[in-house]
Amino acid sequence: MESLTVSQKVVLMENLSSAEYLLREGESLQQVLKDINLQINRAEIWGIIGTSCFEIKLLLEIMANIRPYESGRCVLVERGMMRLKRVILKHVFYIGNSDMLYNTMNVLEFLMLATAKWKINAVERQEQIFELIIKIGLGHLSLTTIGLLTKEEKAVVTLVAAAYSDAQMIVFNLPEYEFDSILIEVIANMADFIKELGKTLVVATPICPLIEKACTHIAVLAEGRLIHQGLVQDFRDQYDKVEMILRDEDLAGVKEALRAILPNHQLVVEHDRLLIKGETSLRSDLEVIYKRIIDSGYFPQSIEKNSKTVEYALEELMRQYDLPE
Repeated sequence: MESLTVSQKVVLMENLSSAEYLLREGESLQQVLKDINLQINRAEIWGIIGTSCFEIKLLLEIMANIRPYESGRCVLVERGMMRLKRVILKHVFYIGNSDMLYNTMNVLEFLMLATAKWKINAVERQEQIFELIIKIGLGHLSLTTIGLLTKEEKAVVTLVAAAYSDAQMIVFNLPEYEFDSILIEVIANMADFIKELGKTLVVATPICPLIEKACTHIAVLAEGRLIHQGLVQDFRDQYDKVEMILRDEDLAGVKEALRAILPNHQLVVEHDRLLIKGETSLRSDLEVIYKRIIDSGYFPQSIEKNSKTVEYALEELMRQYDLPE
């Protein structure tokens, strides 16, 4: 494989530790973030997820040069950052809240203002913006006054403005926001647009479907350390051991009945479903499992093959590290 040129590296963190510390009863002071090693490249879309919203926000604040760090090294778009001196970086667009918009403008007016320096006439510019917000699924809000939007809708409008900026990296640091399925699709569409522009997007979120739909890469942060990083698809394939999902009114009874039929599988009742998990990374023959269930005389209300998900993969990773999900 050909080595990456310096210009392809957008974020490079080496042995980075935070300046913030935690004090727990009976323990000595511990840094919030410890020995972080992370490389993010041009046109990648990263989702950062973990066990602590505070840790995730702190990591992205350091990444965007909002917060200092105590030790290690951080390079952003070819520029080494001084540990203590915080400066606004033109090549990074940081979104840490949804308050930067003008509440009296509508969405289209604001995006016209954000692109005012474009060297094309206003009519053509408005057409391009309008086409984009329709394409990504935000057309229904195009003429809505920003002051009437939810904070999540405002955040997504800010993301559109960020994509139109000169920034090479966009940091979307809002892990406390609750995006619904409609806005998740909008963010995923924007991620595709940002990737097409050759820009990099880093998203902090606890929402597994958002990472699944929008991101090319994932990093999992737990107890101050990165415990996994890489391609989203590889993460799903490696850790999601759920093979089939059953639904029935008597899940406890079904689970008990299937123990003898599927001795090499783990059976887990979760909410309104029974998960059939393989004990190894090798997938079972699902037709054989299905036949065994039917031949046993049990006919659950529904049985379906599991598509590998970030949610189940994350649960398994946390289980392996004995961490709270």
